[in-house]
Amino acid sequence: MAAVAGFGTFAEIRQRGHVAWVHEDLREVPLETFWAKLEPMPGAKGRGGIGRLTVADRILVVRPYRRGGALGSLLNDRYSQPHRAKQELEVLHKLQQEGVPVVAPLAALAKKGRAFWRLRLCTEWLSDALTVPAFLAEYPNRRRQTAEAVGQVVRLAFRAGLRHPDMHLDNVLVRPSGDKVRAVLVDLDRARIDAPLTDRARDDMLARMQRHLVRHRRSLPALPTRAETMRFLRGLGLDRQQRAAAWRVLAGKLKRSLARRDWLRSR
Repeated sequence: MAAVAGFGTFAEIRQRGHVAWVHEDLREVPLETFWAKLEPMPGAKGRGGIGRLTVADRILVVRPYRRGGALGSLLNDRYSQPHRAKQELEVLHKLQQEGVPVVAPLAALAKKGRAFWRLRLCTEWLSDALTVPAFLAEYPNRRRQTAEAVGQVVRLAFRAGLRHPDMHLDNVLVRPSGDKVRAVLVDLDRARIDAPLTDRARDDMLARMQRHLVRHRRSLPALPTRAETMRFLRGLGLDRQQRAAAWRVLAGKLKRSLARRDWLRSR
């Protein structure tokens, strides 16, 4: 067992057919334990079939990796390399080190079959945590608090240089904490840290968040209002004038993105 460069609290473990990067608190756990059958989590988002698993008296959230898009139906959960889960673990760890509220990473695992790898990511389980749309529906009296809390966590992530190819409100978990609302980032697959973040990169990610809301508006339990979106922008650290300008920029990007999508569908 050898320490992994850049992972002060993680160890790399290699066994026949396995490679894993495991938090020091769990490094003595046999790797096969992490591959046990998962307890389903009703309402959990993600194509991989997210579930819970108890390991060394700790409840973990386990996300198996599965492909989307054109390769999804062909390769499903098979990957040619074992490092995709490790890369997400690294991003979570780096953001955590920068003080960004993220779900605590605990392990990245890869298990080889005949020719391909299957991957899992393990993170801490947060009781009472819901995705933003679900939280807005469950706690309507906390909608304003939620909008600002989400803006603050996204602001910290942007300041740290987070670039996420598909950021949306299901990437944020929210839970009540006394008279406050706490928000954390989850599901950073294919994200990377690349500071400093340009305004254009920031606006592109925000536009993707808006596009996701528009595309899934019929299936989401609740949607933020315009006033709550402006409060989110306030949480990002924008003053009144900057919020108005950001709204115009995002509206333009969203309109062009949806028009392009419709054009591609018509081809």
